[in-house]
Amino acid sequence: MVLSGEDSGNSRLQERNPALSLFVGPLVILRNLKENTNLLWNFIQRDIRLKYRNSMMGYFWSLLEPLILSGVYYVLFMVIAGKADPRYPLWVIIGVITWTFFSKSMNGGIISLTRNGELIKQVYLPREIFAITNVGSNLIITCLSLLIVIPFMIYLEIEPTAQLYMVPLGLILVSCLGLGIGLLFSCLNTLNRDVEHLFRIVTRAGLFLSPVMWTIDMLPQSRQTILNYLMLNPMVVPITMIRNGIDGSPLGVELNYVIYSVAFCVSSLLLGAMIFKRYEAETVKYL
Repeated sequence: MVLSGEDSGNSRLQERNPALSLFVGPLVILRNLKENTNLLWNFIQRDIRLKYRNSMMGYFWSLLEPLILSGVYYVLFMVIAGKADPRYPLWVIIGVITWTFFSKSMNGGIISLTRNGELIKQVYLPREIFAITNVGSNLIITCLSLLIVIPFMIYLEIEPTAQLYMVPLGLILVSCLGLGIGLLFSCLNTLNRDVEHLFRIVTRAGLFLSPVMWTIDMLPQSRQTILNYLMLNPMVVPITMIRNGIDGSPLGVELNYVIYSVAFCVSSLLLGAMIFKRYEAETVKYL
């Protein structure tokens, strides 16, 4: 955005790209990414450095944080359910890391405009770059966090298999879903900051409705109706893909559920991009 000459005294901001048609939004974002690749990478690096600034343990927290959370969830769920499968700690760690990636990507995207309001009002930047930076930095941290599963795989004598291809596919789906929802509600959050608080509650509730502390195989076949409802959660398939890709198990999810999850994640990204580019120009005055 730039200051027009006649309005500079009033510090009124003039948009380079006023409200766009819904259907061109994704194309504009792709063009902006191509033109600002170096800027995006610099923002991602800065975001990672800021996350661990003034921390003695630094990047080690990317390993320690999911390990501590997984330990707490493991103890609680073992007390409640009494699961004794030796691979269960590995499943919980993978579930926690994946869910943390999703929640931080989504919630960070929702507050991306309000958190960078001062910068947005001072200089023109493609505003979607802030939400994409958040997803990119969290994706790198997630990949680092997944290194913690290596000792567990060695202990459990789990060797990498051809199923490993599901890990990057699952991460792509989580990225699409988190970024899409973040873009979709970021403009609304500038109007009403209750949105970000609402989604924090949603992510806490979603933790228990997603296969973080449980797997699909744990659900009894007699409760097929419950399984059908749980499979409406688009995070079930990505988490299962990442988990089973690491431990070498078949996906074990019906094809129609896979198609539904992929369609939901991709559609969320496209819809989020369309809504964001349509209304972003109107949000500046609320920052």
